[in-house]
Amino acid sequence: MQECSRCHVEIRGNKRCCPLCGGPVTGEPENPAFPSLPKKKFSRLSAVRLAAFLLIAFLISDGAVIYLTGGVPSWIPLSVLSALVGFVDICVTMYYRNNVLKMMHVQVIVGIILSLIIDMVTGWHKWSIHWVIPVAFVGVMVTTTLIGIGLKMALQEFVLYLLMDTVLSLLQWIFLLRHINTFPIPAVAGSAACILMFIGILIFRWRDFSSASSRYFNI
Repeated sequence: MQECSRCHVEIRGNKRCCPLCGGPVTGEPENPAFPSLPKKKFSRLSAVRLAAFLLIAFLISDGAVIYLTGGVPSWIPLSVLSALVGFVDICVTMYYRNNVLKMMHVQVIVGIILSLIIDMVTGWHKWSIHWVIPVAFVGVMVTTTLIGIGLKMALQEFVLYLLMDTVLSLLQWIFLLRHINTFPIPAVAGSAACILMFIGILIFRWRDFSSASSRYFNI
């Protein structure tokens, strides 16, 4: 144990000087009384700050290109949108990294909204409502199920995500009923697949769905 040569106070741990008077210490140091936790070298906030810096640097570079060329190149709007999507994706990943299912669903919803925006900006060819949205909803339902099985989760832990996916997939019928979707086969097949999958859950695993509903909605 260490001892202060001035105030003769016994000091536990390993100190370079006396914590009371600042005087020199003598004796053999010992292990710290309280263990020190290792600091994270690269925290969640650090990742967001780095992403924000890269986004700002990219936007400044695009501004320099616009100034030097005297106009807005055709690839600038799409590159800016892609950079913003990347920044949002990094923020979502950092915020929900401990909840894989929530992170995935937020990213899918953001991706669907951005695909609609890009489709409209680039001439409204309707590829977003013909293919992206139907495939996204079917894909997220299948992926959610596989992740739940892979992580050995009980169905009641992720069944409400499947319910949300099924309800959101029905929004495609807005485009169908208003005759905006001129190629309805993927949308109809995709929404039907989502509905059938969830009906199967209700028929064969009703107890899990009822338990999840009671937990989150007090039903």
